[in-house]
Amino acid sequence: MKWVVAVIVVCLALYTFFTLKYRKAGEPYRPYEDGVQRTTTARLLAGGWSRIPVALDRPVDAPRADATPAAVTRAEPGLGAELDAAFVEKPRLLTSVASVVAQPDVDRGQPYLARFRGKLPDLHGQIGDVLLYRRGNTLVLIPVVEPLPDKGLLSRWEEAGYTLSFPTQSLPAGRYEVTLRAAGPAARWSFTAR
Repeated sequence: MKWVVAVIVVCLALYTFFTLKYRKAGEPYRPYEDGVQRTTTARLLAGGWSRIPVALDRPVDAPRADATPAAVTRAEPGLGAELDAAFVEKPRLLTSVASVVAQPDVDRGQPYLARFRGKLPDLHGQIGDVLLYRRGNTLVLIPVVEPLPDKGLLSRWEEAGYTLSFPTQSLPAGRYEVTLRAAGPAARWSFTAR
């Protein structure tokens, strides 16, 4: 019996040594998630969509009183027919977008800023990322709700304010229509890049 225990201890020690010494650094290979991401990217590229990086900040101060907001209207709920067909796994969206304050125009090369209030589906999630897709003069913002890392953690409020910004140097001068997607009615506005 002593030999069996000794062999197990030696094998565990060797396994631990080789695992720590030769383990690949970085994220592990996730075949399903990588396949889903590749398929979604291929469908979006085939549809003429490109992605622009977005920075998201929270909490947000109230907008300045002298800020002139863009005129915001309501749009259909969900991702929209084209993007809904492109996503293999649909992102979890905000329940609704309460209000938006966005710049009516921006100088090319300057970041475009927009502030919005969004309602989470429940207190067990938070906005993890905002995806921005562009096709021609159409921009679609998709706030993705991700679960909090621990089952015991909760968000403080279902509705909160956020500030997002994205670079404009890759946008040609012209008028752009922006849609901020949600499970309920989405928000739509336009701005001019000069």
